[in-house]
Amino acid sequence: MLKRADVEALRREFDPRDDQPPTDIIPLPGGPEDYGLPADDERDPDAVFAIHPAPPQGLSLITPRDWPNEPPPDVDWLAHHRIPRGDVTTLHGDGGAGKTDIALQLAEACAGKKLYWLGREVAPGPVVILSAEEPERELRRRIWLHGRRDGFDPAKLVDLHLWFPDEVAAASFATPARPTGLMTESELFKATIQAIKEIAPVLVIVDNVAATFTGNQNDRVMVRSYVNLWRSIARLPSLPAVLLLDHPSLSGLTNGNGRGGNMDWRNAVRSALYLKLPDDKAEADRGVRILEVQKSNYGPTGEPVRLQWGDGGLALEKPSSSLARVAEDAKVDDLFLRLLDKITAQGREVRSTFGSGYAPAEFEDDPEAKASSVRAKAFRVAMARLFEAGKIVSVQGKRSKHIERAAA
Repeated sequence: MLKRADVEALRREFDPRDDQPPTDIIPLPGGPEDYGLPADDERDPDAVFAIHPAPPQGLSLITPRDWPNEPPPDVDWLAHHRIPRGDVTTLHGDGGAGKTDIALQLAEACAGKKLYWLGREVAPGPVVILSAEEPERELRRRIWLHGRRDGFDPAKLVDLHLWFPDEVAAASFATPARPTGLMTESELFKATIQAIKEIAPVLVIVDNVAATFTGNQNDRVMVRSYVNLWRSIARLPSLPAVLLLDHPSLSGLTNGNGRGGNMDWRNAVRSALYLKLPDDKAEADRGVRILEVQKSNYGPTGEPVRLQWGDGGLALEKPSSSLARVAEDAKVDDLFLRLLDKITAQGREVRSTFGSGYAPAEFEDDPEAKASSVRAKAFRVAMARLFEAGKIVSVQGKRSKHIERAAA
């Protein structure tokens, strides 16, 4: 705080050739009376010094009239109805559940332009993985296993960029400032920003929160400000989706919501996924896992997907081996394709996204579907199978994407 001596020093530095004194300095009153206080007030007048505050900045407001008179763009999804671009998503799951494995498969799908991940359409492009938990040898092993199972050469994943700390303790991306508790960028975080600007990824994966967050997971200010640092990454020009991998707390495991620490780990993000074991112990022992949407600001929640561990890692659970089940699935797949051909021949389009033109809902209303008692849920599962098998694709139209049969 400035005192009288500071003011006198400023006055001595004042150039007398100027016509006016600095406008931001107000001369100090001489004594308590000048402050409107009793003459015998013992408080030191030097304890108060007035500086003109900067004028408040006006709010920049708009109205809907300022928007273009056209339909707004669709949500920019990295993984449809799972992970939005330009924001932060959390993937919760107990240790060993398979979070890193499916996150790595997502990275491979984007960087390798495979277009689909666990039955969901994904955006192709560069990926950055910040691995503060798994060592390089482990990710190399998993990528090799995925490549052998899925038929790709890891050496061709030139758009996949991985970072490993020399020491786990050196993986701090932010530290809490005192006394506010706000998380502030570390030098590592600043270097990360620079790398992301140069690479322009569509996806940034942080594995994991426990290894990179040095604050108190139960402190709302620390949690939200940490998430906001990663949101600043997501708002860089390439609008990457930022995926934070996290372990659930004990209460999160108990109540089944997968949440770790403070509620703001869920509240501060736009989407939250949870990879969990099924309630049936026999299924869990077979390696079955369930991935579901716990929170989504832009799409539906729930939508559980059943996965199963195999030689190459987690993959979509294969349907029952019974011939009856296989035949039934094939019938629904064939019906989906026939109705897609019918819609296309009529000059209409259907989409894989919820809303007007959502394919499963459109097909459910068709007389042939009603006669076969095939509901939208069955068409939705069939659509995922057909995308995964490469029999249908999502094609960008003038305003939005629509489904077409894949070229033979």
